Amino acid sequence: MTLQKKTRKIPEVLVFSDINNYADDLASMVVLAYLADRKLINLRGIVAELGTYEVRRRRAMYAKGALLHLGYPFIRTVPGGDCEIEDDEMQNHYIETPFSTLFETAGVTIHRSGTIFLQEYFKSVKDKNIVLLINAPFTDLGKYIKASHDTIAKKVKKIVVMGDVMAQKNEEGFYEPNLESFNFKYCPQAAKELFEYAQQKNIRLTVVPSKNIKALEMDYGCLDGIKKSKNPVYQQLVALKDEANPTTMAYDMVSALCLVDGVFKSGGGVIETRDDASPSNVFFASIANPAAMRDKFCEIFKEKLEPKVLSMAHLSRTKPSEEQNSAEISTSTK
Repeated sequence: MTLQKKTRKIPEVLVFSDINNYADDLASMVVLAYLADRKLINLRGIVAELGTYEVRRRRAMYAKGALLHLGYPFIRTVPGGDCEIEDDEMQNHYIETPFSTLFETAGVTIHRSGTIFLQEYFKSVKDKNIVLLINAPFTDLGKYIKASHDTIAKKVKKIVVMGDVMAQKNEEGFYEPNLESFNFKYCPQAAKELFEYAQQKNIRLTVVPSKNIKALEMDYGCLDGIKKSKNPVYQQLVALKDEANPTTMAYDMVSALCLVDGVFKSGGGVIETRDDASPSNVFFASIANPAAMRDKFCEIFKEKLEPKVLSMAHLSRTKPSEEQNSAEISTSTK
């Protein structure tokens, strides 16, 4: 009797992003496209958060335009829902450059309602096959959790969030978000509800504290080593790299890499629990080998942004095998 080989499910990824708020989210799109190229994730949608509707609409168009230039023109992008503006300067901050217009023009065909998109999408996907990357405040996800508790618990396998937790657990034994973290402080109630809900429903939560990113000391010099590229994503990153805080710029990239444990670990990352006394579904990402992680990001930038010279040898080159890709994946239970 021959045993059939088990088919690996590729996780579907939804991203919550405040793209074009500096170059951090744009750099993370390069990482997402790299993972999608290698069939380690299936990128399904971007929800643009933070600011007034007009700012969120522009963020969504920017995201769609950037993904088009990274080889993914059909990813659904939507402006997120309204929330109370607490800091107009920070929440509506939107960098104006020639590339803003270029990306927005390329990405003008966006969907208009984040709420409708989430409702339709969650109905269509298989159980326990969604991974959420939250590189922005929690507005829309918080609303959706309130509206459909059972759906989230049934469909979502893992959530990756940027931020940190309080030093002590609460009376229920749950980790609580540190509301000083940027993405938590603008929607504090939604952040609290997400952490509580994920732990109650045993949804794996990978937390990426900013203090763990500082050890990376990413300087983006590797962009200078890439042969001259006409890709606007590359050109925008080069234009902003000397002005951006290297830690801030790398933060979203590290979070995106955490979507696939095996890739993150192969690049010098560590994902572990802080609670040795009892099992926990909350894990924390850190960087044990900064040099290896910097090399990994340089590899990703080079793979996605360096112009390709087509030749017969290139056209006949085999793609990474299933075994090679599988080696970069580790199960969520490890």
